[in-house]
Amino acid sequence: MEAATEDRQPGQSFWDMAQPMVTADRLADWLDGLFHARSLGRAVPLRLSLDVAGQGPLVRPAGRVALDATQRAAAEAQRQNRLALAGHLPGSGAGPGTTSFAVPMTIPGHGAVLLTVEADIPDGPALDSVLTTVALAMGWIHATLMHAEAEAAKGEESAAQSSLQAIVAFITHGRFSEAARALMTDFAGRYRCDRVALGLSRGRRVRVQAISNTGSFSRSLGLARKLRAAMEEAFDQERVLLWPLPDGMIPEGGAPDMILDRQADLATGDRGRSVLSVPLFDGRRHRGVILFERGGDIGFTADEVSRIAALCALLTPIIIEKRDNNRWLIVRAIVALRDLLQRALGRSHLVLKASILSGVLTVAALFVIQADRDVVAEAVVQGTEVRTLAAPFAGFIAEAPMREGDHIRKGDLLIRLDDREFILELTRLNALRAQTELELDKVMSERNRAEAALTTSRLRQIDAQIALAQQQIDRSRIDAPFDGLVTAGDLTRSIGKSVEQGEPLLVIAPLTEYRVDLYVSEDQIDLIRNGQAGELKVTPLPERSYAVTLRDTMPVARYENSTTRYQVEARFTAPTDGLVPGMTGAVRVAVDRQSLAQLWFGPLVDRARLWLWRNMAL
Repeated sequence: MEAATEDRQPGQSFWDMAQPMVTADRLADWLDGLFHARSLGRAVPLRLSLDVAGQGPLVRPAGRVALDATQRAAAEAQRQNRLALAGHLPGSGAGPGTTSFAVPMTIPGHGAVLLTVEADIPDGPALDSVLTTVALAMGWIHATLMHAEAEAAKGEESAAQSSLQAIVAFITHGRFSEAARALMTDFAGRYRCDRVALGLSRGRRVRVQAISNTGSFSRSLGLARKLRAAMEEAFDQERVLLWPLPDGMIPEGGAPDMILDRQADLATGDRGRSVLSVPLFDGRRHRGVILFERGGDIGFTADEVSRIAALCALLTPIIIEKRDNNRWLIVRAIVALRDLLQRALGRSHLVLKASILSGVLTVAALFVIQADRDVVAEAVVQGTEVRTLAAPFAGFIAEAPMREGDHIRKGDLLIRLDDREFILELTRLNALRAQTELELDKVMSERNRAEAALTTSRLRQIDAQIALAQQQIDRSRIDAPFDGLVTAGDLTRSIGKSVEQGEPLLVIAPLTEYRVDLYVSEDQIDLIRNGQAGELKVTPLPERSYAVTLRDTMPVARYENSTTRYQVEARFTAPTDGLVPGMTGAVRVAVDRQSLAQLWFGPLVDRARLWLWRNMAL
């Protein structure tokens, strides 16, 4: 908001306040008019304060400090956003006192407005009259602020139209030199300048391209050199420069420590001349400078500097585009190549460039660096000879001292079936044989050859039954055929359980020779060949490795957990200390060497090809 002037007469009429003046003056006169208003009737105003967002509070009479009651009323009004009353309450029967009240109001686009009043109000009707007058007068604040907003919008609209006209004037010319000269001349007339010049960069130097109201000029003239020096001063500092600089004013884009020597040299000889240099920035780098000169002790205001800087920023890409389009094709190609190299090798965007370079090197390394392509498969250690011990006949388990995991030695009892029936049968057969032998002796003594032949035949039959019974008794005991390990089966809790002939009871394996069964997935089975070397690590002994050699591939697929795997057999080529049948782990088989890109992305490419083949008719 504009600062209020000090040469106003208090108590101006509302008609006087409707005349053209700055917003701050209008608000101050409104407060003076309200302080001296006759419509307050019998109330005597002691202090009025108006606080508008965006500018300092106005107080009448100036310098008077608010009472505590006034501060309480203001805080309550702001909190509840409605009228708040504090202090003496007129008509309450109490003695005389000061009444304080606060009236809040919210105006869209301007924020909160708060009016506080301290007055001597004799009674209730006088309070109603004061509140009515204040409520009506508050409408003037709304009208004043909305009028200021409308005026600001008109200024912005005018500036936008001016910018559009300048762009149209620049674009309508065919050649760049004519368009630049016309644009500078338009700027000179639009902003009441004596001279406006355009300079564009070449590396770190600035070359003067056009001067307002000037057809052709020599860049070696003293004026052209001074213009170039002043432009380069702003170009090197990359900020807006203004000479002379009013006290307390820093132009938009400027800084307190800016150097203005070349601007002062250009204004030498004319004490009332002002120089404004605005760098042209296209979003990536500074491309040039537009310099404005104005004489007659008419300087550049802050609003003018802001509008000029905004217009220059809008015109920068258009100026550069038109200049580049008017060059020869070969020149445009060279410039484009140079800009590309500068963007690629320059100092800007170092993090982005380093990231891109790192990405390129990483991708290149993926195709250059090679590593072993391995096939990793689940593995199980098995004995070379695995023997399953089955029930020799139907019966009941009488004794089973061994179970899974027990080490056994050759001849150890593993299982004994109940043989009591066979022992009884053997006893009966032995008694029957003794009786038959007595009968044979009697027949032989009687010389009855026919009866002797029958008795001898029956004796042989009894001997055969005895041998069978003895064999059954012997078969009821199952002993270990070799030193080894029980790998499956636990009958220690099954004493007395019935078993059928041929039913598996225990599985044993020797401890001297092992093999490894690998389970390879179907997408890697084509890489497996007989004779390939591998390395086994088992889960119980992860710190140890065992060398193996692949021998046979089973042509039968195994379907487990929605995957298809093939069994491959391998043999150990080194000592197998610490291994026992049944241990699980993994085998890594080195197939060949490939680049890291093939190792990591090859399976994905294969799956993509298969998916495309299945789902797309190519």
